[in-house]
Amino acid sequence: MISAEQAPAFRALFDFYNRRYLLPRAFRSVGLYGTLDAGIERERPVLYIANHSSWWDGLLLYHLWRRSGEHNHYVMMDEAQLSEYRFFRKLGAYSVDKSAAGASRASLRYTERLLGEGARVWLFPQGDIRHLESRPLELQRGAAHLLRRVPHTAVVPVTFYYTSGLHSKPEVSLVVGQPLIQDWAASDGAATTLLLHSRLTEQLDRHRGYAIAAVNDPSQAKLPDRELLRTGLSVNEKYDRLRKKRRPAH
Repeated sequence: MISAEQAPAFRALFDFYNRRYLLPRAFRSVGLYGTLDAGIERERPVLYIANHSSWWDGLLLYHLWRRSGEHNHYVMMDEAQLSEYRFFRKLGAYSVDKSAAGASRASLRYTERLLGEGARVWLFPQGDIRHLESRPLELQRGAAHLLRRVPHTAVVPVTFYYTSGLHSKPEVSLVVGQPLIQDWAASDGAATTLLLHSRLTEQLDRHRGYAIAAVNDPSQAKLPDRELLRTGLSVNEKYDRLRKKRRPAH
């Protein structure tokens, strides 16, 4: 198992590269609905569960972390990928080996330790990248196992939605749901997984409604609470502005 590494200087440098080059080249905007740590005591560990439909999810998470407070965040990442891109461990990533049954136990123990220390930990419980519209989400049971072991953990569902429609570059938004706080030790693993599946699916479907309204009827769409990124004008907006400038006055 590959553990995460604390590297503040590298994280700050990568944040500059991510927000000034990588994300602006890929997206027109990044919007956020909700607040990352709303309603959660500072000392309580938090397990964020998120849908996983794009390679960009991890870089968007890092951008969110850097804009949303002073907590250290960690994310579980496939060991084959982290072995190839080891610099991600300096950003808070640690590995999970999914190649064989039982291979993930070391990663679960590591995650349990992080949560026990009050850390913020992110999981993509689908396990692998799945199409944004795939249903059911088919969550694995790792999250339920961790909650049984650290039952005072708050669970926060987070959803990503990518939209292409009105502009030359896609837009992406994130929704942070209400935290789930209960005695997880009193619930069996199957019931916990079912609850997490229900909450994440309901939130993602509601999130899809926001994205559809933003394209079909922008004047009635629910606006994000905060813009995490806004790049320059898209190709069509630049063209429209140029055309207006060249239009002869009557």
